[in-house]
Amino acid sequence: MDVFEAIAKRRSIRKYQEKDVDDKLIGVLLWAAAQAPSAGNLQEWRFIVVRDKKTKELLYNVALRQEHVRQAPVLIVVAADLEIQSLRYGKRGELVYALEDCAAAIENMLLAATALGLGTCWIGAFDEEDVKNILRLPDFVRPIAIITVGYPAEEPEKKEVDYSRFAFLEYYGKKFEFEFKTLHELIMEKIEKLREFIAKKQNKEMVVE
Repeated sequence: MDVFEAIAKRRSIRKYQEKDVDDKLIGVLLWAAAQAPSAGNLQEWRFIVVRDKKTKELLYNVALRQEHVRQAPVLIVVAADLEIQSLRYGKRGELVYALEDCAAAIENMLLAATALGLGTCWIGAFDEEDVKNILRLPDFVRPIAIITVGYPAEEPEKKEVDYSRFAFLEYYGKKFEFEFKTLHELIMEKIEKLREFIAKKQNKEMVVE
């Protein structure tokens, strides 16, 4: 599965099979996350892998009791070391760069999970202080997201997106007109061009003969 297919197939999964996820696959997700860019290459993200049922239950209770938090076989809590960013970039590093860097790492993780046949859901609704206490995070480490991970037990439909409403050219309000094509359409176009090329080559060879 290439990156475009993973982007197209990724969904937020909230129902999981009762099937464990091997640590090797979790390792691949963490590797993918760590390939993301970060301000100053500080790599201030921190990942806490949670399998323990009691800990998942505690996190479920402080994350608006979202059922998939305790039902998923694995949780990956993504946190940011704010001290590292603050020392280099001050308040902007702490309030902006740390969030951006973790978000980039999370998206890498979600796409890698999709490519591996795993389902994920990015959760941001939780009580930060409670999560910090449950996971014993230092004062300078802020929890950014809880990622549920497991084998999907559902196939949510892809929602249609109006691409014309969010792309602008040169300044806000002037629409950026572009032709959107799905990966399948692009592949079919390439196949058709390849067929035309082969047909022309065969015709030339026939003429020479």
